[in-house]
Amino acid sequence: MRRVRFMTWCPRSVSGMHLPVFAASEGGLFAEQGLEVQLVAAARAPEAVAAGDADFALTSAVHVLDAQTRAAGRLPVRFVATFHQRNPIAAVVREDSGRRTPRDLAGARAARWGSPWFAQEFAGSMAHLGHEAPLLVDTPGSLDEALGSGAVDVLPMWMDDTTPALALGMTLYHGGEGFGVRAIALDIPVYSTGLIAADRVPLEVVSRMVQALAAGHALQRERPDEGLAGFCRHFPEVSAEHARINWGLYETYAFADGAPVRSMSAARWRDTIAHTTRTHGLASLPAERVYRR
Repeated sequence: MRRVRFMTWCPRSVSGMHLPVFAASEGGLFAEQGLEVQLVAAARAPEAVAAGDADFALTSAVHVLDAQTRAAGRLPVRFVATFHQRNPIAAVVREDSGRRTPRDLAGARAARWGSPWFAQEFAGSMAHLGHEAPLLVDTPGSLDEALGSGAVDVLPMWMDDTTPALALGMTLYHGGEGFGVRAIALDIPVYSTGLIAADRVPLEVVSRMVQALAAGHALQRERPDEGLAGFCRHFPEVSAEHARINWGLYETYAFADGAPVRSMSAARWRDTIAHTTRTHGLASLPAERVYRR
């Protein structure tokens, strides 16, 4: 058995992308590939994998490109599979706002909260669609307060991480008035997240890991409670319902466009690198420094 260390990130970002990892573990799929997988605590994934704290990690294209920009393209880490086949950026709006499509978001005031790259990604995706740029508004306080009071029109976040936001209708903001919300997906055809591996990991081991995770996606679809049980044991602070809903939201992105789970195309990576570097002001890197062909 080959021992490897695998880093997931949670609970601050409870994407449904985590569940196939636990489905693969619970279903013996790692063992079938001759892998003994140790789950390690979350950190800044590209840097941690490069430093030897893990061999594999789940992370996003923006984090890898940002880390490679700061390392002048010399970070020995690259993507080996993609799981969000399309960008999951979405806009959470008040249900009574009348906004229902990306076109309706043109010129809206968008919250720049927590991780500012959500707002940047929203602005970049609006530009990609050819719509008027949003006005980015710093919101250091409560997001439901900002949306409920009308200080902002949009809360940008990933579609498969909107479960807490969708509970805003049960929250009272200053004035004691509740409100419903909806999420509008921008759904642009660029990659978002996937599996990275250290360059030191042999291709044969990488291939086994990718196959196990692809099978984990299929198993999670077939027997969703299996991965959910393992996930909840590892992250007891996250509710099972929260994780279940996020898996359902993520699933449409993982199986988008009829592409096999894990697949990577040179054309879509070219578009992804161009979109991400332009949106976030990062260095334009050659494809071979971002993913293993």
